[in-house]
Formats: sequence, structure tokens, C-alpha cells
Amino acid sequence: MSEFRASALRLFIDEGEKEAPPVFAGRNHVLDDILTVSKRSWKPGTWFREDNHGIAGNTRIVHGAPGAGKSSILRRLEDWEMTPSVASGLPGVRPRVLLLNSAEIVTPAGILKPLAEMVYGRKAWEFNRQYDRSLSLRVGIGDVSVSAKGESGPSQAHSMMGIEEFKDWVRSLPWHSRLKNPVIVAIDEAQRFDHDADSPVTRVLQALHDNVWKLPLTLVLAGLGDTPDKSRKMQLTRGTKLHEVGCLSAGETRQVMEGFCRTFGVNAEGFGDRLMAYAEPSEGWPRHLHFAQAVLGQELLKTHGDMQALDWDFLNAEFTKSRITYYQSQQSKPMHSLRGLTAAVMAQFRAGMKLEDIRELIEGNAKNQTGFDLENSLLEGRIDAYGLIEHLVHQGALQETEGGIFYSPIPSFCSFLIEQGNLDSKVENTVPSDS
Repeated sequence: MSEFRASALRLFIDEGEKEAPPVFAGRNHVLDDILTVSKRSWKPGTWFREDNHGIAGNTRIVHGAPGAGKSSILRRLEDWEMTPSVASGLPGVRPRVLLLNSAEIVTPAGILKPLAEMVYGRKAWEFNRQYDRSLSLRVGIGDVSVSAKGESGPSQAHSMMGIEEFKDWVRSLPWHSRLKNPVIVAIDEAQRFDHDADSPVTRVLQALHDNVWKLPLTLVLAGLGDTPDKSRKMQLTRGTKLHEVGCLSAGETRQVMEGFCRTFGVNAEGFGDRLMAYAEPSEGWPRHLHFAQAVLGQELLKTHGDMQALDWDFLNAEFTKSRITYYQSQQSKPMHSLRGLTAAVMAQFRAGMKLEDIRELIEGNAKNQTGFDLENSLLEGRIDAYGLIEHLVHQGALQETEGGIFYSPIPSFCSFLIEQGNLDSKVENTVPSDS
């Protein structure tokens, strides 16, 4: 049996969810798909031809409710040694990963300058200089306005800012100095992109998607449940594949919990069923499993890794507290101020409903058609039904599938929202039957 790794466990607890999870399970099909399309974009021995690199439509979207593990997938992309091999016959190259966050992408430079460093760092300064010079010239002649937050707002004619400069820079590079590996451009928190199809940032994303620069690039966007809608608004559609992520299976949950113990040198032999009973309230939700591991880790530090000495009743209580605290933090201000309405809607919601079904449910309850004393903020115009639906999706109460139907990805969060409304029991009786 390996030695108890107390220092590593303490570091895991202190870092929270900032780093990749100690055990990765249940998402290998997503990683395999991204790795496969990235490798297919690589065409070795063709750098002397400028029209034969990359694949148009080489975009993947990873979406799900908060805490589904989307960021963990992107971090995992950086460690290909840990991923399973994919189909044979593909080029034996290992993609490089450019990991960005949408918060850093205010202008095209937020993508293009890091990408230039990835393509050929020794000459990236040349592109940066040309980009800055072009921006200054356009600002100087009034073709580009710069907002208070630093975002360029070009006219329609100049929405291609940076794209031609990047193409010219790539063409100026000696063929032998260009990329020696395919590159995955992975952008986290992509639901923040709220651009139309003609914005400068969107144009750069479209250039990546459409393979304008003839480079072996794959675009991966990770975000909340409305990220596919945002991508359609930006016209990133042709060839794009969606990966929705959610709960782990019971087998994957066991793999995560038992693997956690092995990672930190804890002998969990004979405790498999006990670990599964402890983790069961997580419903396989990755963020809740992280909470379960953190609580377990805190107690293992006290017992010096001895599973026999654990107080499981205390562990269960602490794990419950962590989930409740998280649920409280997940309520947006409208959800909290409209908690009675939110509770009634979630109590009457049924998996398979579509957008208009939920809108009718919200408006019907807001107008007191069910006969209960619910908030009338919708009628006062402070937020409309679609706005409330957007909050429910963003906070993880609802999730939209590719077919436009909705479900509740975290049942215990749904139950929490219903309980927070302190509804009269009659509300439950208004729920339509599943038959």
C-alpha cells in the first residue's frame, strides 16, 4: 500500500476547483472526438503548399449546467498522455492546446496575439506590431471607435480587423518555421460571447471555424447550456458538433471516489459500498463529487488516512451542508426575489417541455392562474418570462438539449428551489401527470 500523501491532499483541498480533478472519468468520448478532429486537420509534408492545411468546420462545443465539468475537460486537453488512444491511421502527432477564457477576449487581439505565439513565438512580435499599427491607423481615421472598456467597434467595412493581418503574417513565415503540430484553440466560459455575426471577435471565431488561414486549427468552445445558441448567433454552424455533459454514471462515480483514495494513498479496500452510499446524494454531478472529496479529504487529514476512524454520520452532514451552501449561491437575484414563482414553475416543470411550454408555465403562474399568491414582478415588467428562463438555464436549474427540449440536470437543485418557495401543498397538486 502506498504512503498517505497528506501534503498533496491538503493542496487539493486548498486549491478547490482551480486545477484538474485528481481522477478523470466519463468524458473520454469527448476527448477522443476532439483529438481525432485535431489530428485530421494535420497534413504532414504539405507545408510547401498554402492551400492544403486544416479542415473547415472543425469546431466542437462542450456545454452543460454549472459544475458539469466543462473546464475540467479543457484542462484535460493539455495532458494528452493521460487520454486513451484514438483511431489508428491518424498522424502520430500530439496537438498543442491554446487555453483561453472569454473574459480575456475583448477584442480580436485576445485570440490572435496568443495564437501568433503558438504558431511561431519568435516572430509573434511582428504580427503584434502590425496589428497594433493597423488598429491605430483605423482609429486615427475614424473607422474604428474604442469603447470605455477597450473594445474596438469598427464599422461594417472594417469588422475583419486582424484577420488579413494574421493571414499576411502567416504567409510571411518560412514554411519550415510554421506549426509542427496541430493546435486546439479552447475557449472557456464561451456563454459570455454575446456578439452578432459581424462583430470583430465573431469574425475571428468564424475565421478559425472556416479555416481561413489554412492552418491545422480546431476550435473548442466550452460554456453553459445556451452556448450552442450563442454559436448559432455567431454563425458557427457548418460542421460543428455539440457535446452535452452532465451527471456521471454510478460506475463512473465509483471510479472517481475510489480513484480519489488511491491518488492520495488511502487504503479504501472494503469501503467501496460505503463510499458509494456517501457519494449517492451527489447524483453523479461533478461539482458535488468535488465537494464530497473535499469533505472526505478534510476528515482523512485528521485520521492520517485511516478510513476505519472516520465518522460517516458527520461526513454525511458536512456534505449536505456543502451542497445547500452551493445551491444558495447558485440562485441569481431574480430567482431569489421571485422564489415563489420559481418554485411553482420548477414544481410543475416536466422533462421534455419546450421553450414556449415553460414560458406559458411562468406567465400562467405569474398571473395567479393557479390561484396562489405568487410574485407579480413579471406583470410589472421588471423581467419577462424569457429572461427568467435564461436565468434558470444559466444557474443550472434547466438545461436545453440539441432538439430544443428542456430537462432539469440536477434533480436535487430543483427540489431545493421548490423548497425555497414555501409553496402551499396545493401547488404540487397542479402538476400535470406524466401519463
